[in-house]
Amino acid sequence: MTSMHGDIVNRVKRLPKPSQAAEALQPVFEAVSNSLHAVEDAFGDQYLERGKITVTITNAQSADDIEIVIEDNGVGLEPARFEAFCTTDTDYKISRGGKGVGRLLWLDAFESIKVESIYRDKETLYRRSFTFHLTRQEQILNERIEPLVGVAQTGTTVTFKRLRGTAYRDKFPHKTSTIIKHFGSHFFADFIMGQSPTVTVDIDANVVTFPEEILKLRVEDRGITKIESKEFGTLSLRSFVCEKAASANFEGFHQMHLVANGRTVTTRKIDGLIGIGYFGPSRSYVYHGCITGNFLDERVNQERTQFNFVESIIEEIVRECSKNVQKNALGEEITQFNNQRLETMHEFIQEYPSFAFEDARDLLARTPNNAVKPEQFAQALIPVRIRRDKERNDRIQKIVSQLGENDDVPVNFQETVRKAADEIRAEEQRQLTEYVLRRKTVLDVMEVLTRRIRERDVGSLDFHLEETLHQFICPMKLRGDDPSKVEVADHDLWIIDERLTFTKYFASDVSFKKILDKEASKKRPDLLIYDRLYGLRSEGNDPLQRVMLVEFKHPGRKDYDERYSPMNQISEYITKLQKGEILDFKGGHIRVASDCIFYCYVVADIVGKLEIQTNGWRTTANGRGRIQELSGKFRGIVEIIEWADLLNDARLRNQAFISAAGLRYDKHT
Repeated sequence: MTSMHGDIVNRVKRLPKPSQAAEALQPVFEAVSNSLHAVEDAFGDQYLERGKITVTITNAQSADDIEIVIEDNGVGLEPARFEAFCTTDTDYKISRGGKGVGRLLWLDAFESIKVESIYRDKETLYRRSFTFHLTRQEQILNERIEPLVGVAQTGTTVTFKRLRGTAYRDKFPHKTSTIIKHFGSHFFADFIMGQSPTVTVDIDANVVTFPEEILKLRVEDRGITKIESKEFGTLSLRSFVCEKAASANFEGFHQMHLVANGRTVTTRKIDGLIGIGYFGPSRSYVYHGCITGNFLDERVNQERTQFNFVESIIEEIVRECSKNVQKNALGEEITQFNNQRLETMHEFIQEYPSFAFEDARDLLARTPNNAVKPEQFAQALIPVRIRRDKERNDRIQKIVSQLGENDDVPVNFQETVRKAADEIRAEEQRQLTEYVLRRKTVLDVMEVLTRRIRERDVGSLDFHLEETLHQFICPMKLRGDDPSKVEVADHDLWIIDERLTFTKYFASDVSFKKILDKEASKKRPDLLIYDRLYGLRSEGNDPLQRVMLVEFKHPGRKDYDERYSPMNQISEYITKLQKGEILDFKGGHIRVASDCIFYCYVVADIVGKLEIQTNGWRTTANGRGRIQELSGKFRGIVEIIEWADLLNDARLRNQAFISAAGLRYDKHT
């Protein structure tokens, strides 16, 4: 009979080459796996306490000078183990998931491999040493076996030097943090389940100890659950609560590790499946689960880096186990988390009522399980709202079509119309509610700003607050009809006059030089408004018949220049406007009629010198403001409005919207 001979060189060539750092470290991981088995065999039930493995990596940044030494105090390469070492695809450790290809990966990755091992055969200790080469014949060279006299510790030392091949040289990680990250990830199941002896990793004098490095992140072991499946047989799920740092090297918060023959083969994030973010007293805990079972053990590849089934099967296993986590391991936390999500959803629809087209619980059901922020709710619900709006519009269009046809109107037509009208009314109310709540926020901020400015100490440097106040009402240093400034030209001119809500023809803090044709003055009116939409500008080529001017004086101001007069300032501005022509952004000229009516407002606190200058003016209806008609060549009025009155009047107008939206109103609304 003739036995077949293996071609080691071709066998190694056919091994898959690494495409990422974790795969390039696989030969080292295989050596560590051998050491884990060796110490378990040496110490039996005491292997966790007595076993020691050390991985020392020097010159990690140089492919030519790198040296990796793996030492253990296991049983050593006793005759049976050495025989298995010399046999490719051996079944010596098949019960532990060994595939017999680990040392072939060594040959694939390193140019120099040296093995030294002390073992016991019967009552005698021996030292076995040899070098391991990638050749067609005699791969094991310089073998020496010598008996030892005296007491010695059994164990094995494997030394790798110089990376072989382009793939390993390109993909082998050079950074200490990267190597540690992949080391912890690869043996995560052993470490987190406390099934590993002490493993010390020393990378260029940077020392990390496992499983301590992982176990110190473990908060609680929540036990093992058996999951029976028709397709996958019996799966065991062991659940752990960990500090969030345990997931630092993984994608997502919560992880499910699929383990085959004692090694983590692949990991999947399950954030969306279990529907919970960070949890625990300080919201700093994450979940890690380890799945084991014969189905996985029997379907892992030789290198234990991939399963021999499609991704959809992995997804199904992870999904099935995640359902179990929801009910058992994290049942209490998920209930609490869902209650918090529901509370956040209530807050969200209160702030953005246009999304309140369903009950909060029903809305929450339409969002991903891991959606916890308002923007995440909005992202999930916007498509739903768009579909609902389209369906409603389609129904309305159908009603219109039916009315326009000569066919008979259905018996239930009245009910259909009523339902459509109710839906439109509800949607309008939601949008109006959102609008008035935004306006309320604007007024609240303005109230705080005016109070802060009014109470500012003399000499204070926070003059930027005055500019902020102006910016809140209307952006500065731009024209609303500038097509390049459409997005930044949003304003809240409704605070001054409700008719200005949608105006776009205004100049805010822009010099006359940039507003009027052939004007050189650099003086800047705070606000010049000439919007034709609301009667402040005539249509066509007719000259402007209505113009509004607004000046802001900082709240609480008392000291004005001796020469300052609100009437003089307004008169100067009107004179420039009547003499020139306003240039629009379409290249046209807008002439101000000689009999144009000017509505001029000065928003200020009537105190100090301003009070003295305006004591001869008529008071407004509330007795606090001042009003003076223009005379001579000018037509119109100048009104001084106190900041408090401006805000109060705006609040009263907002109250009308609030009532229309069906909201309860109080002074803070």
